[in-house]
Amino acid sequence: MHEYTGLNVNEIEELEYIDFLQYRRDAFIHEMNQTEEGREYLENARTLLQTEPDREALRRISGKKG
Repeated sequence: MHEYTGLNVNEIEELEYIDFLQYRRDAFIHEMNQTEEGREYLENARTLLQTEPDREALRRISGKKG
């Protein structure tokens, strides 16, 4: 997380917990975006978290208009 934020260890320790979690999440996403495999991982993770169907994609796949 130091590489992403530029904060030193003491500054990281002083962060509020929610800020720490947000920086950690952002640093992970930033790191994953550096490689094709990482971008694929993020896309798969986003797909798995989706709770609503992508109706437009389903229409494209099925060839139906609607």
